[in-house]
Amino acid sequence: MPTKFDGGLLPWSTALAICATAAFVVLLGDQFVAFGGIAAVAGFSAGFLGSVFSSLVSNVRTFAMVLVCILACTLFPVKWIALLCGFVLISWGAFEGYKNGGFATVPALNGLLLYLLIPPDERVTVLVLVFLAAATVGGLLSVWLNLAGSAIRPALSFKEAFSVWLFLIVGMSLTTFLAHVIGNQKSYWLSLLFVFRVLAPIQKVPDAALRFGVGVALGSLAALCFEFSGLSHQVLLILGFACAVIGVHRIGGNTLWTAMFFTIATLLVTAPTLEFAVFRIEAAAMIVFLVGGLSFLISWCWEQIESRSENQ
Repeated sequence: MPTKFDGGLLPWSTALAICATAAFVVLLGDQFVAFGGIAAVAGFSAGFLGSVFSSLVSNVRTFAMVLVCILACTLFPVKWIALLCGFVLISWGAFEGYKNGGFATVPALNGLLLYLLIPPDERVTVLVLVFLAAATVGGLLSVWLNLAGSAIRPALSFKEAFSVWLFLIVGMSLTTFLAHVIGNQKSYWLSLLFVFRVLAPIQKVPDAALRFGVGVALGSLAALCFEFSGLSHQVLLILGFACAVIGVHRIGGNTLWTAMFFTIATLLVTAPTLEFAVFRIEAAAMIVFLVGGLSFLISWCWEQIESRSENQ
């Protein structure tokens, strides 16, 4: 039986193994080539989480799709190619959920978004190989830890699958537009923060998003306190890694605490600045508002359709 990943706390040893492997892969990728760390993060998250949220066969098929998308975005670094790849993955994700309940496409889409944080003129073919290697390590780690397939859900109904498709299409379009309006590289975190909201059951998305937003705010404030405490950079990195382990340990529990510890880890390890912490709070607030609004609108539309069907 797989270790329970959804709805319970992971063992400390499992959380430590996940974080240590991820850190090793990312550091190795960063040393191997410029922006290799970002490609490694993208690949590891896609490979590991894709394996957790789907069957092996479905994950391999989905990963092959995202690998082709990333190769296309590397060879043809223009925005419309990235948008087309996103549309294909979102559509496949909804179909996958309807067919077998797998959600490998959501981590795959997140991997693509992370990869697109690399500037277009810096994307080289070797980064695709780094992505592939990191994803392979992530997938094998999930098997070794007995987590593969541990978060597969029952197949979605057509209504639920279409709602997921609509939620992602509209949400990703709006967050991409907002990122373009804001106009800096950090703004693409909006899409990254949004995409994982769909992993909650569609009817529970607003509540989960609200807890996520509060967790991000608390985590950002805690990270700022650590930053202004005068601790050395090495100590802050250790604290960041420890918070990542705690976040992974709690990943099957309350969204608030998971988001808080992951936010502390992210800020201390990757962007220990006041500006980024404030932006992360602002981004989380925008995502909570967007998720709540979209969920309400989709539910209202279905109610109107069902009401008219009953009256005919």
